[in-house]
Amino acid sequence: MLIAVRIWILLSVLLVSTGWILSAVHQLHRTGYLIVFALAGMVCVFWRRRNRPTLVKNPPKKLHALRHRFQRRAPLLFLAIAGFALLSGCLYPALNYDANAYRLPRVMHWLWAGQWHWIHTFDARMNISACGFEWLSAPLILFTHTDRFLFLINWVSYLMLPGLIFSVFTRLQVRPRVAWWWMWLLSSGWCFALQAGSIANDSFAAIYILAAVDLALRARETKSIADLWLSLLAAALVTGTKQTNIPLGLLWLIAVWPGMRLLWQRPIGTLLVACVGLLVSIVPTSILNVQHTGSWLPVGHAGIVRLGEFQLNPFWGIVGNSLCIPVQNLVPPFFEQLPPFYSFWLSAWNELMRHFVQTSFGAHFRSFESFGHLSGTYYHGISEGNAGLGLGICLLIFLSLREIRRQRKTAPPSAGVPRAKLLFLLRAAPWALLLLFMAKVGTFENARHLAPYYAFLLPALLVLPVQSLVVRQRQWQQLGLVVMGFTIALVIASGDRPLFPAKSLFASLRAKFPENEFISEECGRYVDGGYCVSQARRDYLQGALVPGESPVGYYALMFDVDEPGLWLPYGRRAVVCVSPDDSPAYLRSQGIKYIVVNGNVLPQQNLQNWLKEYDATVADRYIFPRPGMTIQSPDLYLIRLN
Repeated sequence: MLIAVRIWILLSVLLVSTGWILSAVHQLHRTGYLIVFALAGMVCVFWRRRNRPTLVKNPPKKLHALRHRFQRRAPLLFLAIAGFALLSGCLYPALNYDANAYRLPRVMHWLWAGQWHWIHTFDARMNISACGFEWLSAPLILFTHTDRFLFLINWVSYLMLPGLIFSVFTRLQVRPRVAWWWMWLLSSGWCFALQAGSIANDSFAAIYILAAVDLALRARETKSIADLWLSLLAAALVTGTKQTNIPLGLLWLIAVWPGMRLLWQRPIGTLLVACVGLLVSIVPTSILNVQHTGSWLPVGHAGIVRLGEFQLNPFWGIVGNSLCIPVQNLVPPFFEQLPPFYSFWLSAWNELMRHFVQTSFGAHFRSFESFGHLSGTYYHGISEGNAGLGLGICLLIFLSLREIRRQRKTAPPSAGVPRAKLLFLLRAAPWALLLLFMAKVGTFENARHLAPYYAFLLPALLVLPVQSLVVRQRQWQQLGLVVMGFTIALVIASGDRPLFPAKSLFASLRAKFPENEFISEECGRYVDGGYCVSQARRDYLQGALVPGESPVGYYALMFDVDEPGLWLPYGRRAVVCVSPDDSPAYLRSQGIKYIVVNGNVLPQQNLQNWLKEYDATVADRYIFPRPGMTIQSPDLYLIRLN
């Protein structure tokens, strides 16, 4: 496992740093990547000849031990989760909401221009967001001309998750038996399992910070400066994936502090590694944000640029997130399958939250993005875009706390935890970092943003001696296996990537039982929404435009997800983002003849005025059929500039 983690860190560093370096010299294309890969291959060959790494001793014995491990129920269930995640990623295109809204398009813009550049767009997230995942994606898109393989970034990371959790937990003085159970249980958390087959960019960063802490503690024991350098690079990578992960850098500083003297034994090497670490961290993005906007993070709500207006009060941020984060983690997985009264209470909850923020006390939480609201994808249940650890893991944590309280008196007197200030600080610091996160981040789906934090919040609880008694209980073990089994069912029944013939099944059932409420709601999940809508829109865009027409304009506001359908397969055409302030002369100066317009941007009453102002005509309309709706407005317009 450790070898795989080291290789993954080095590969990530290579791809992220290559993206920035090739952009700096305007060579972000195939030839540039091939030259870098050739040089990296030569370095690997030279290192192997010089160091002659030892091969695995007794491979048959190791293989037998691995096979024996996965014959046990918990590892076997994890293997099933990973297998179904791989299957879902292979069967379905990359249709993650945020990825299609701004993360995939920004990669396409960079590759077409041959460099990173500040994109002309209404959606500021294309420019100001951290781009660690994007630099891992760029060569895959460049060499395959598709985004179908991007899920492998998350899937490969997911395979390394249990081993890293076990290693970190045991180094933080969690007993091996307790760590063994929780490494499988945590890995079955909904945010990890559902994102393993997707292109979301929340959970894969957990590998970096777990590796950073593990390697730092390992280097302290082995006096290995190579592990310490790798730890530094892993910590830099985690900050480069999302701005919300920056506080985790403080956790790495605590872990690496006792081994700091080791870094100065080879100062030149440490300086070079530190420079590479800066390159793959959040630093380049922050510098570019300052250069173009004057602020390192010019973000208000959902990526809208509001310089100096990120006004989340720290105290009220902590208070508000104390409600929002637990609610998001405790939400049931399938809303529409619950009794009707629950749907009523869900609507009542949302209405209560809307009314609450209008009160004098609720005004403190208006800086949040939709404070306390459960809407959007929540109506169709838990998905990769809103999942936290999940109801099952939270239930196990609650039961563990209850058992600790009940069995504390029966704990062995010699089972105390040795006092070690560093390890105690590493167990306590994540909770302080959680408060820092809550004080500064008021986005709508904080539960998934916390994915890299979750593993470090549990050792403070699991280190207690009584936990050894808890995990030995047969009922607790059975419940843990049930929780993992339910995660498998959730992956199979995911509305984004169902692994059963959901569309044909529920479409035929709706035709036979049109009045059945349950079937109608399931059709809304599997037939009329989710991946079906996204795939249908993408298919339309693939065939609507004149072959070879380039560039093409794309006119949409934030949260629209159609732009990748115009780019793929990569290399066919360029796409120019159209903003409301762009003049007709500007569009024509870009060589644009056709513009794909989202129907929400130009509703029917404003369309005629826009066509007259820009001297344009409607070449085509696209309407996705919605059963039960008599009046349907176009989802997309294909507009031709005269």
